[in-house]
Amino acid sequence: MGRDTYRVFFVYFKMDKKVLPNFTPYDLGVASTPKKIFLYGNLLTASSNPFFVSESNDGASFKSARKTPSIKKGEGEYESTLFLKDFRISKIGKEFILLYKTLPEANSVSKLARSKNLINWELIEGAEPANETAAITPDFKINNRYVMYYGDKDIHIAYSSDLKSWESHAKVLSPQNSCFDRYPLTVGNVFNTPEGILLFYYVKEFYRDGLIYSIGVALFDKNSPEKLIARSTKPICTQQLEATDGELYPLGIAELKDNLFFYFGVRGKNAYAVSFGKFEDAFSFLSGRTKPRLTKHDKNPIIAPVLRHAWQSDATFNPAAVADGENVHFIYRAMGKQNTSVLGHATSSNGYDVDYLSDKPIYVPRRSFETPGGSPKRWFMSGGGYGGCEDPRITHIKDDKRFYLTYVAYNGANAPRAALSSISEDDFRNKNWNWSLPKLISPPNIVDKNAALFPEKINGKYVMTHRIFPNILIDFLDDLEFKKPRYLKGEYKINPTVDGWDSRKIGAGPPPIKTRDGWLLIYHAVDDKNDSQYKIGAMILDLKEPWKVLYRTHQPILEPDQWYENEGYKPGVVYPCGAVIKNNTLFVYYGGADKFICAASKNLDEFLEELKTHHCVNIENKQLIRPILKHYA
Repeated sequence: MGRDTYRVFFVYFKMDKKVLPNFTPYDLGVASTPKKIFLYGNLLTASSNPFFVSESNDGASFKSARKTPSIKKGEGEYESTLFLKDFRISKIGKEFILLYKTLPEANSVSKLARSKNLINWELIEGAEPANETAAITPDFKINNRYVMYYGDKDIHIAYSSDLKSWESHAKVLSPQNSCFDRYPLTVGNVFNTPEGILLFYYVKEFYRDGLIYSIGVALFDKNSPEKLIARSTKPICTQQLEATDGELYPLGIAELKDNLFFYFGVRGKNAYAVSFGKFEDAFSFLSGRTKPRLTKHDKNPIIAPVLRHAWQSDATFNPAAVADGENVHFIYRAMGKQNTSVLGHATSSNGYDVDYLSDKPIYVPRRSFETPGGSPKRWFMSGGGYGGCEDPRITHIKDDKRFYLTYVAYNGANAPRAALSSISEDDFRNKNWNWSLPKLISPPNIVDKNAALFPEKINGKYVMTHRIFPNILIDFLDDLEFKKPRYLKGEYKINPTVDGWDSRKIGAGPPPIKTRDGWLLIYHAVDDKNDSQYKIGAMILDLKEPWKVLYRTHQPILEPDQWYENEGYKPGVVYPCGAVIKNNTLFVYYGGADKFICAASKNLDEFLEELKTHHCVNIENKQLIRPILKHYA
């Protein structure tokens, strides 16, 4: 599977219900060493001790341990594990400390046990941890005291000098309003990292057909463990299960060989492992650590409406861009009092300052599918206009010796569709705007926008992105003739995320740019919480299979927070249509509030490195758990 998809593994334990026919137990939890992950549970057989542990060298394939585990209470007396739950295991020095809870929950009691081998446990007599789900920070003390985080609603902190008597202190984490973790929080596992104490927590949300568990993460200061440094604003993993499929619950979180695994159980049935990816990738979900980011030009907007030109007196926005020789060329959307979109032309030698601005449009509606007439359908309007040639992208394909123009064609009546025109290199450079007659390239009666052509062929075929709500679509084309009735069909797709800033719809921005790491695709998106706010993100696509997302920003790289992005026909919009590389700097050009042309930039090497380091590990994360690997029966 690709890096943008969780891997869900299935671990099956056959249960003989002759012993307790009306009892379906919880599995208990997980622990890890540098070489193994241990999974604890109850196996209902004729054995007097149902407690078992299985081991895995890869986090997914488990086998029974050679020894039977136990929790010794006293001389010849052992804890019955049938009524235990919520194992949280931490390594302290040369031994492991287990925190667990007893059932039923109404009279739940928390206990502590210790072990040197994760198999044979001994109850710590007299220990009085909080009677809530809790975990101790591994191999960590402050002021000679151990640190425990606990909670099943709000998360608190407690300290102990001997692991027995615990002194509760402040509340350190609470549910957040209007966020994924607005419901009660339950402590997951705690990790001691160089950057701080990393706490994972669970959020349980009921919905009509079942429940959803989400995992969040918070980072606390090691010099002051009550001090929150940062927390996630979106879940790093979400799993759901319909009620008819059983009772879902989390088992724990474990690290193995720098990889992170989340474990879930379905009561009385199965256990599942979700492969998250690299452990350090969890840090990228913490707020305040948003990278990469583009820097907006301090002279924005770089192009504004020109009152002396009637055709661009109201709006100049959504610019295509292409670097050709020493200059950056902009092909931008413009509107005047006629409320019909046409295209203008501008150039810049440094990527920011405009050296030339056309006094006449270089591209105007010429065919019925882009010429407004009659009563416009307002639900298809954009930028305050009634139709025309909208939101251009331009691609130079050197092998063809042509510049290809893609745009949205809209006549005010029919659904907006993608259109294609082109011009020779010589005519483009001489400003001889001898564009070929445009043709529609997307099917009728379907809103299809954001068409952009890759700058070179892949495996001998042209490649084009476009957008039919809510996905980015990709097509491979033998040619660009589009002879009827041939249209784009959306062979491959890239989906919005489920809970992220780009959860409602996404669209390709500028034509992809080839880099050493893959195709860099700048895209725009909106989320389900505020679908009026357009933001910008980035992906790196595989060079040979561009439908495969290698890296993807988990937060926007640019948001509408300046006046020129909020004072126009559509406040709260940043909409990219152009991007170039000049002097190893990435320049992104975008429309602000459907009125202005703006620029932002970043050193290309830094941008790519930050994108790879702080990328979104998984986007297909809200799904029914589906077993894909049976272990043993």
